[in-house]
Amino acid sequence: MNRLLCLLAVAWLLTLAACATPKKSEPDAQPKAAPSPAVEVPIRDRIVVPGERVGPILLGMSLTRLVEVIGEPVSSSASHIPSGRNALLYRYADPDASPDGALLVMVRETDQTVYSIQIDGIESFQTREGVRHGSSEALVRASFGKPQSVQESRSGEIPRVYCYLSGLAIRLNTTGHVEGLTVFPGSDLRKICKAQ
Repeated sequence: MNRLLCLLAVAWLLTLAACATPKKSEPDAQPKAAPSPAVEVPIRDRIVVPGERVGPILLGMSLTRLVEVIGEPVSSSASHIPSGRNALLYRYADPDASPDGALLVMVRETDQTVYSIQIDGIESFQTREGVRHGSSEALVRASFGKPQSVQESRSGEIPRVYCYLSGLAIRLNTTGHVEGLTVFPGSDLRKICKAQ
């Protein structure tokens, strides 16, 4: 029995020793540096992307950011987005614009964000397909296909407006050449084309 007692005592001491042995300390975990927020680099091209942007101006961009990116407009006027809500229309001069050309940015009153961007008489802004002010109706159709909506004007000033679900409206003049482009939320196609 002495031997059994000795064995139990040794087992008990080993158990106590195992519990008392300090655990290996883990190396000090350095807190991971939080990733720095993505630095927003302004877009410097003059590409028209239907439903998204015109050069550095993005749909949904805040008015504050708009002024930071392209500066102050030369004029503004009260307007309405096609749903009838109040908006402001900001006019920007462009060195590449024809005498009556301009860049028009519509900003919603409710949340102060860009709703649509219209380019009139500026050749330097173009789609990736090359459609720009002065392009032919043939190039428009070859690039974007049959429009989802065609607005015919009775006044004859702008005879046709082609609207595409991608978020692009193209105004043609009486000779069938592009007079202007408007980038808008594609989901508002029916509202936009009625307002043109």
